[in-house]
Amino acid sequence: MKTRVSAPCKYFRISAPHKRPRTLVLCFLLAFLQTLSFTAFAGQQEDTFTPYTFLDIEYEDHKLIDKFHNEYTTGFGLKKLQETLERAAPYRPYIRRKLAEKGMPLCLEFLPIIESNFNTKAVSKSGAAGLWQFMENSIEGYLTKDEWVDERKDPWLSTEAALEKLKDNYNYFNDWALALAAYNMGRGGLASIIKKTGVSSVWKLIDGGYLKAETTNYVPKFIAIADIITNAKYYDLDLPEYDESKELKFSTITLTTQIGLEQLALFSGVDINELEVLNPSLTYPVTPYGRSYTLRIPKGKEEVVAGAITRLSSFAADIYIVKQGDTLWSISRRYGLTVKELCETNNIVETDILRIGTKLFVPIYK
Repeated sequence: MKTRVSAPCKYFRISAPHKRPRTLVLCFLLAFLQTLSFTAFAGQQEDTFTPYTFLDIEYEDHKLIDKFHNEYTTGFGLKKLQETLERAAPYRPYIRRKLAEKGMPLCLEFLPIIESNFNTKAVSKSGAAGLWQFMENSIEGYLTKDEWVDERKDPWLSTEAALEKLKDNYNYFNDWALALAAYNMGRGGLASIIKKTGVSSVWKLIDGGYLKAETTNYVPKFIAIADIITNAKYYDLDLPEYDESKELKFSTITLTTQIGLEQLALFSGVDINELEVLNPSLTYPVTPYGRSYTLRIPKGKEEVVAGAITRLSSFAADIYIVKQGDTLWSISRRYGLTVKELCETNNIVETDILRIGTKLFVPIYK
């Protein structure tokens, strides 16, 4: 396997920013001389030569990039990367399209690997959730979280939000490496460190020990992984290739009244699991009450779903907050349900102890 290529030239290690023009001139001159020296072997190498592709983001060579490059091209790290890319397949085409639409670096499609290993259900110890690991206190103006939905868990909505947040960071710092660091630690925190130290380079902030360990590793790890995946063939690595045909296809329908997913699945014949996978932001198996909701449905199921919606019985739901003295039996009696129905709806068992303040989803059939 070939060793990691240094920025900006794959033929010689030049520890300098990717954007320095004088370095680039020297790089291409050296590359040209090297090409001449291998002319005799050109005929033999032509069929097997794999060109190196530079990332569309500026960065400097750094020992931490080398560290993570070695980690993810061997052993457990490589295996983990292979598994993560398999899991990423349904979402990568969408992320790529959105990056292209917004004119952002395409290599940013690999950032969810750092954030969540492309696990849409990931929740960190600190409470960050979803593909892009949004904290609840960082979603204002980007996503919605209330008693009905948590859009952090929606890979499509959270992708839109994450790219907007990254773009806002870039517009503030005018530097993608700083924009990435700010995504990890917060724009305000990073701006404060830059103001205090007078250092406005991620790499110098790292070397100066000004950043916490997580942020210190964040950008180098991203650069290393993005380079590995982008140049997997160059490095002779067996990684799952990008496959647009694996994208999770869906259509959308705008609902103006509340419906239950279980009812919709029953009347339409669409698998309930498909509906839940396509609508992961729903806190309960029911669309929000009192407002419209854009429901995703499997591609090709538009007619059967539309027909089912017209046949659905009137449905509403309530959120009940457990009070002192409440039991599953008393709550179910209040709403005309069986204890079994209440338990199944909330994924609990009859022997569970109800805690004061717990929110229960209560379906109401009219």
